[in-house]
Amino acid sequence: MTPGSNIPLSAARVTVDVAAPVRLDVSGLLLTADGKVRSDDDFIFYNQPSGAGVTYRSGGGTAPDAIVVDTAAVPPGIEKIVVTASPDAAGQTFRGIEPTATIRNADDSSVLASFTPPQLGDETALVIVEIYLRNGQWKARAVGQGYANGLAGIATDFGVTVEEPAAAVPASR
Repeated sequence: MTPGSNIPLSAARVTVDVAAPVRLDVSGLLLTADGKVRSDDDFIFYNQPSGAGVTYRSGGGTAPDAIVVDTAAVPPGIEKIVVTASPDAAGQTFRGIEPTATIRNADDSSVLASFTPPQLGDETALVIVEIYLRNGQWKARAVGQGYANGLAGIATDFGVTVEEPAAAVPASR
């Protein structure tokens, strides 16, 4: 996939794993039509590994962490699941790191699509792909939007309450 491209999902349950040469924190946000979470419960990550129709799966250090989306179990009113990644090491950026998101059928692990964002730099967090509902059909879109203010910036941008709120400023490309 290329930035901005999308595909219809041929499976009701998909896994989005995000691989990189460094350890990444992967998370998912369930968003309503206004692009915001309903509450902090819609932020799925290692400390809150499950939500309505969306689950965080640890790779255990030997495989990439992943977000699993069961589109049939996503509640009404949720129109998009944003999959994010950030380097686990404090202060590390995506410069020189090429993360790849692989979207798989969760039932048989077959690859539906993959996406590696081009030309990353000082970003410390990334919206890598979206799983979204359009005209009754679930689709996946390659995004690759970086943030210079880390996962807290992404979370704040989508309405999650964080301990130290920060305005989300997309990193320049």
